[in-house]
Amino acid sequence: MNQLHIYPTSRALRTVSQNQKETVGFLPTLMRMDEFEQRGILLENKIQIDPLQRILLLRKAANFDAFESLKLDLSLVRFFTKSDALFKFFEELSAEDVSFDTLAQADAYAEFGTHLEILERLLENYRTLLESHGFTDKAFVPLYYKLNEGFISSYESIEIHLEGYLSHFELSLLEEVSKQVPLSIHYTTSKFNFKMQERFETLGIKLPTNAHTHFSLTDKKVLSQTHNKESIDAKVYTVGEREEQIAIAFREIDKMVHAGIPAEEIV
Repeated sequence: MNQLHIYPTSRALRTVSQNQKETVGFLPTLMRMDEFEQRGILLENKIQIDPLQRILLLRKAANFDAFESLKLDLSLVRFFTKSDALFKFFEELSAEDVSFDTLAQADAYAEFGTHLEILERLLENYRTLLESHGFTDKAFVPLYYKLNEGFISSYESIEIHLEGYLSHFELSLLEEVSKQVPLSIHYTTSKFNFKMQERFETLGIKLPTNAHTHFSLTDKKVLSQTHNKESIDAKVYTVGEREEQIAIAFREIDKMVHAGIPAEEIV
């Protein structure tokens, strides 16, 4: 049976591959989540813009007077370092299907109305430039993509080992895939991921809290559940700058290694 198992990280894939070395018989295909998203969609008549070109086009799109009020330096070197924040902002809005109008109505952004208007114009300018060159960007993939049915149908079933959070776009994509082939998800619920549980519930899947679950997105039902008895004894540190987190992380790793914990098991 041609199965596809999807994991969140390369580290998880290596661990699973190592465990499967002693397994006899047909093994499932293993893939990272980001690779699955890339291979599972098609962008017809569009070329994904490369990292350098996207910065140059965004810089060109920022060539209007109002943009100056954002006080972002448009010199190439400085814009190169600052553009990443703009791209991530646009990508997150797109992935969560949030419009600028919706954002402007939120209390947290009420005082930034003018800035949001400028960013909206920047995005539209950028989109126009992309289309004039036959390109598209990650920020616009949810608008243009088509499911790669040939790739999806090459598997008889798909299992996703999910950690963390799925964006609105990712969940919509998986739901679309689940209509083509049987798709199930392994997910551990806790008090820290109620938001994700609520999203599954809107699809008709009610998950128990604090449990290792396996559910079918195709059939909208829980296949198995086991109470999660594990707990995390976490230490919380406050730092003044983000860079200080690195020193703290190395210090704690050093303590763990000296306590006898193998370095490869520290994640």
